[in-house]
Amino acid sequence: MNGNRSNSSAKPSLEPPKEMREEEEDENEAEIQECEKMLSEEPFDLDELLPVIGEFGRYQKLLLWLICLPACIPCGFCAFNQLFMTDVPEEYWCRVPELENFTAEERKMYSIPMVVHDGVESYSKCSRYAVDWKEILNYSDDLEGPQAPNTSWPTEPCRDGWEYNTTVVQSSIVIDFNLVCDYDIYPTLGLVALNTGGPVGVYLFGLLNDRLGRRISYFSCLATLLIGSFITAASTSFWMWAFSRVIVGLTIPAVYQIPFIIALELVGPNYRSFVTVMTCTFYTFGIMMLAGVTYLIRDWVQLTLYTSVPFLFYFLYLLVMPESPRWLLMKGKLEQALLILEKMANVNGKQLPDSFRKRLQQRVLAEKNRTTKRTEQTIGAFDLCKTPNMRLKTILITLNWFANETVYLGLSYYGPSLGENQYLSFFLSSLVEIPSYIICWIIMDRWGRRWPMCLLMILR
Repeated sequence: MNGNRSNSSAKPSLEPPKEMREEEEDENEAEIQECEKMLSEEPFDLDELLPVIGEFGRYQKLLLWLICLPACIPCGFCAFNQLFMTDVPEEYWCRVPELENFTAEERKMYSIPMVVHDGVESYSKCSRYAVDWKEILNYSDDLEGPQAPNTSWPTEPCRDGWEYNTTVVQSSIVIDFNLVCDYDIYPTLGLVALNTGGPVGVYLFGLLNDRLGRRISYFSCLATLLIGSFITAASTSFWMWAFSRVIVGLTIPAVYQIPFIIALELVGPNYRSFVTVMTCTFYTFGIMMLAGVTYLIRDWVQLTLYTSVPFLFYFLYLLVMPESPRWLLMKGKLEQALLILEKMANVNGKQLPDSFRKRLQQRVLAEKNRTTKRTEQTIGAFDLCKTPNMRLKTILITLNWFANETVYLGLSYYGPSLGENQYLSFFLSSLVEIPSYIICWIIMDRWGRRWPMCLLMILR
């Protein structure tokens, strides 16, 4: 009977109810996800690490002097070589095909009316006598030359183009495309085209910079610059040339800013003002070198090629230019960031802290084992205006940049016209920037950024 009772009685269940198991699983999964989130989203502060492995050690110096600073030179070359492509000869006059066999002085004397400009009498640049030169030449066959012009003869615009005195200005798009008289505004439109591309390019390459990395962004920018320059050299009309300048403009100043960002992200806070000043200085060195190149190369097509083709060698930087470890950490590319930081520490003769390496390796392991897909926050231009604080800063910095850029470009574009020798004038107008950078460096390190900037803006 006892045996029957024991067999017939049901065994108590040792497993928790199904609902409780599901709740526990949900709680465990939530804890795992929270742990993953903490491990994968806790930020790394490189500013705390750099003093340990070297804020401005041998690694940063090699990168700065051999890669990042030379990478700024193309911007100065391609931003200002256009000024010398659009040189306007001092003397030009209407072309008269029937007088081709005469000397330049005779052609002007016979076919071009005299005009008074600012109290000085000179040959007209935009009109000629509207007469039948074949009839006049036939009438004057027995004379040494055509009869002297009659000031009462009617005049007309230059229907057959212009002739140019190429003693000083030997070649320019003005000569090749006849951009004088009614078309003299076109070289200025070329500058408009160049500067139209700038804001668009800064935004596009900025997005590329943040999404695909500094290396890809820089070399994409450099390739765009070279393509635009090659189209410039191959241009057969003004509008083709202007289109090519828009392409070049897309990369200015982005091609200068990206290596600056790479250098700035690899040095410690104590050396950032120095890196900023040196970047500006190398940019100015590029402009000063351009003055020498334009003095030696007077043909505008050759000038375009001489100021762009050498930068093809910059693609060799693909072999040595590192990605920014800050960007790699931000994007979760932790193993690549660790390799670069370890190399930086070794070259600087330092040791990467074990605590940082262990923390980074834990993060890598957490990323590999995570059960949820990593969500990446997308940031756009509108985020600059989301909060009142950011809106105010964005507006102030934009206005400040606009004011400074307007004055700087105006003075730089006018530089070649400041003296009789445009090449020397351009060189000197660039040279005066160097002392200002040194003064800026001293002031920024001693008194900060805000008050010196306000004071200099008021003095200017």
